Amino acid sequence: MRTEKHNTVMSFMIILLLFIQVMLSFFIMKKLNETNETVNYLEQKFIPAQNLAAPNYVENVSTDDDPWLGTEAAPITIVEFADYQCPACAAAVPITETILEKYEGKVRFVYRDFPLNSHQYAFQAAEAAQCAGEQGHYWEMYNTLFSHQDNLDIEALENYAANLGLDTHQFNECLKDGKYVDEVEYDIAEALGYQVMSTPTFFVNGHRIIGANSVELEQKIIELLGE
Repeated sequence: MRTEKHNTVMSFMIILLLFIQVMLSFFIMKKLNETNETVNYLEQKFIPAQNLAAPNYVENVSTDDDPWLGTEAAPITIVEFADYQCPACAAAVPITETILEKYEGKVRFVYRDFPLNSHQYAFQAAEAAQCAGEQGHYWEMYNTLFSHQDNLDIEALENYAANLGLDTHQFNECLKDGKYVDEVEYDIAEALGYQVMSTPTFFVNGHRIIGANSVELEQKIIELLGE
């Protein structure tokens, strides 16, 4: 009788151990599957982003109908995407001026708007430059805005227009009506299409240069001119 009872207990223990082993195996396999799913998710989410790194060269960078300086048929076209509240963009102004002077007849410089969301007044400053441009004073306003980055609210913009001798009624109505909102937004859309991520970003005949880097800009110009 005792032997039968002992055998029954042993059988129960064996069955219990087998059950525990099966459950542990199931639990381990479940965790492995969850881990694999997590890894696959992370790969799908983040690895493609690495492949979206901005290319060093972009073919056929558009100049749209944006303002330009220099020689229209120049062999070198520099397209800058910038923001009027960006300190580095202000630092780039004398750099482009020097390049235009040094490589006169060989360079055309095109300015395009890329106001950053983090800059409260950058978008309306871009509009102000366009509004001044329709009165033939784009570059005067361009220089004024970069020289007064700390004061670009509406009242300041209207004062700058008056100081430049613009028709202030026309200028103020232009800003109020948002006449050039679409123009600025189009520049932004194209910049994003070229994977512009910061300002200033330059394209020298399509070759991307980030930041107010005078040495890199000039080196690329010399390289492209074969000098």
